[in-house]
Order: sequence, then structure tokens, then C-alpha cells
Amino acid sequence: MDTDVIVVGAGPAGSTAAREIASRGADVLLLDRAKFPRDKPCGGGVTIRTAGLLPFSLDPVIEATVDTAHLRLRDGKEVTRHHTRPMTYMTQRSRLDHFLVERAEEAGVEFRDGQAVKQVLRHPDGTFEVRHRDGSAHRARVVIGADGANGVVRLNLGYESPVESAVALEGNISFPDGIPERYRSGIALNLSFVPGGYGWVFPKGDHVNVGVGGWKEQVGSNLRRDLDRFCELYGFDTASVTQLRGHHLPLARPGALVAAGGSAVIGDAASFVDPLSGEGIHGAVASGIAVAPAVEDYLAGRVNSLSGYHHLITRELTPNIEASRALMEVFHAAPAPFVWLLQHSNRFWDPAGELVRGELEYSAIVNRFGPLVAASLRPVAKLAQWRTGRRQFAGSMSH
Repeated sequence: MDTDVIVVGAGPAGSTAAREIASRGADVLLLDRAKFPRDKPCGGGVTIRTAGLLPFSLDPVIEATVDTAHLRLRDGKEVTRHHTRPMTYMTQRSRLDHFLVERAEEAGVEFRDGQAVKQVLRHPDGTFEVRHRDGSAHRARVVIGADGANGVVRLNLGYESPVESAVALEGNISFPDGIPERYRSGIALNLSFVPGGYGWVFPKGDHVNVGVGGWKEQVGSNLRRDLDRFCELYGFDTASVTQLRGHHLPLARPGALVAAGGSAVIGDAASFVDPLSGEGIHGAVASGIAVAPAVEDYLAGRVNSLSGYHHLITRELTPNIEASRALMEVFHAAPAPFVWLLQHSNRFWDPAGELVRGELEYSAIVNRFGPLVAASLRPVAKLAQWRTGRRQFAGSMSH
């Protein structure tokens, strides 16, 4: 046996899982097909809640701290809202992912970049063989898939495909002399700019990240046109957008299996994306932490599978994702009243800030609306539930 555990994919999920497992005494090999540091399509927002899960500070890679939001509905009036405390941090994935890998190496993880995995095999004795494109291979008792929704681990070991996904297109606009003042501690969100989604401007050290995205079935196929229109609306030269990249954000069927025998999937490979915001770094880090105790018990012979991880996710993470999905359906069915409340009502804006920071769960935010608002939203919620049921039924028919 080459090692106890192989983690495939060195994004926030994989590096966190590798570090957590190694800190419990296991030998861990962390693989990624890219040479590090490398960039990834991502807005680069790290919530306060996510940062709080880590046993070290992210200060070395934080490029902006956001406490202000410039909110607009489609092309309408923009309203600027402030919070007295930070809402989220901004970083670049090239810096964040490399930093997290370095913390994993400090915990004893062996990291090998430029290692493209071709195939993952489960042997009759329950061990795994990870084969590389160069013909080499490694054996381990445990394999963790952190290589995305279309990753080799999920595909080879039979985990479910996402039943739906969001799509996004984003790029960077450079400001060598400093980004515009309004974005130095603030983000711009144009809600429902595209059907079932939004446009954004996120601040970084010497540039801003601009993008548009939404649920695939609603957005259509013209995101490049939408991004150009978004840039023009915010006064950016469309020709100045560089590093243009598109990507999919997966969403799993509720209750989909995320562990079997000595294998598990985490992060985007398990479709742990926030349906309302499209944010995936929290689900990546949280699942990377959650899988480690199950791996420790499995390697010690106390259990015969990693099912404890699946049960923990079902209990701790899945309910919040489902609540986010429900709120997303309601919001996109009737965005105008929600945006107006965000723009003008502290009773709505303050809990929204708590939600972003992680001090409030999605399931709890509905209680802040009060009986009158809840009653007014009930017909929209019923429509949203019907639409969700249709999608879940269609997803189940495709498997």
C-alpha cells in the first residue's frame, strides 16, 4: 500500500480534507492535475463563516474586506447599503488555493501537482488504485474525490450526477493605479440581471472581478452578450475584460449518497453549492472538515465505511442547502419585493448581513419576515415548490 489516503483535487475542499486527515495521524497524498499556483473560475468571495472554520488566519491572501453592497434590480435604481461589521472577504483562487495547500503540507500531507488522474479503481479487498495519465499508479485504503462535479472519482466510483446546475461567465478588469473608490470595500450586485441569476462586481487588490450567472435552464446561451451589457451598465470598457472564463455550479439531488465503503466525495464533487448565492467555498471547506473524523474511524477499524460522513452531511449541511434552494425559488419567482426590502428595510437587510456572515441559517431567516410577509409570499412559495418538484422529478427520470 502506497499511502493511507489519496485526495484527488487540491481546491479548498481537497486541501482542507487532506490537512484535517493528516493532522489525525494518517499518511495522505494530495493530487492535482494543474501546476500550482493556478487560477480557477470563481468570484473569490470567502464568507466570515467559512474563514472561521479554519484553524489559521486567511489574512495573507485577503485582498479586500467587504462591508458595503451596491444593490440594483435589473437596470433600475441603485441603493447603497452598509454594515457595521465585515460581510465577506475577497481573495483570488490562485492565492487562496496555494495557501491552503501549503497549510496541508505543514500538517504532513504529500502534495503532487501536475498529476492528472485517468482512472480510479476499487479492488475486491476494498482498497483503491489511482492511475495517472503518465502510466504510474498509487494504492490507498481511502480515496476522497475533490475534483469537481465532472471529476474522475465521482464518475469512476458511481456517485450521482448533479440534477441541475448554474452557469456563470466572469473575467477581470485591471486597475494598476487602484480600483475605483466605491469598490474598495464594496461589491455591486444586480439582482435578476439575467433570468434566475445576477451580475456582480467584486473588488480585488489591483482589479475587479465582473460576472453574470444564473440557473442554466433560465439563463440561456448568451452569457457573453449579457456580460458585455453588464459592463456597459456599470461603466466598464468591455474590451478591458481579461481572463474570461465560464463554469458550471452543480446542485445534487437531496439525499444523494456522498460516501460508500472507503470512498467519499466532497465540495463541488458532491455538489455542495449554495443555490441562492452560487457560493461553493463554504461547502468545500465544511465538507473537507466533516469527512476527516469518518476517515480516522475507518482507518482505525472502528467502522467499515465512511457512512458517518454521509450522515453528518445529511444532518448538518444538507438542510441549509435545501432551505437556500427554497428561498432561491421564491426569490427568482418574484425578485422585486425582495430587492426593495434589501434596499430600504433594516429589518430585512440586517438579517441578510447575518446570513452572509454565517451568524444566521437560511432556515431561520424566514422567521424574520413576520406573519404578514409570510402570508404575502405563500402563493409564490407554492409555485416555487411546484417548480422544484418538477425539476426533481425530471432529475430522477434521468437516472
